[in-house]
Amino acid sequence: MSVATSYEEPILMTAAGYEERTRELELMRSEARRELGERLRQARQDGDLADNPALHDLLEERVQLERRIALLQGQLAVAEVVEPATGGRAGIGTIVRVRDEEGETFRYELVGALEADAENGRVSISAPVGRALLGSGAGERVEVATPRGPLALEVVSVRAGQAPARRAA
Repeated sequence: MSVATSYEEPILMTAAGYEERTRELELMRSEARRELGERLRQARQDGDLADNPALHDLLEERVQLERRIALLQGQLAVAEVVEPATGGRAGIGTIVRVRDEEGETFRYELVGALEADAENGRVSISAPVGRALLGSGAGERVEVATPRGPLALEVVSVRAGQAPARRAA
């Protein structure tokens, strides 16, 4: 079975998203492969190769690991790191605060499609809210088409995103 790892168009992402994927790829190439190789050696020593469910599971895990590595390599090869928009306009890498019609405020970080994480306020520029906010500035109103009908939002503020997050050691 082959894995599609080539892309026809650039994949837009923030610098933080690019760094995160690069770290993940390096971790998989080194530590994950090494650890899995050791587990495979151990499983091969544990008896009959034909009747060894643990070995078969590990071989499948290796296939999944290599697929993820190939996918990340393909994404990084065509990734286009986008600098946060400036001039008070919403774009990839900006943090946008909005207010809905009931006065409730929300904070969104606009990111590329592969970086989206709605639970943590990271909204893809391909998603309805992200598309509606693109290019907007403080004081502007945007309408978002939702399954429940149009949603009006007022842009409260737009600022450049944070520097890439670093994990504490």
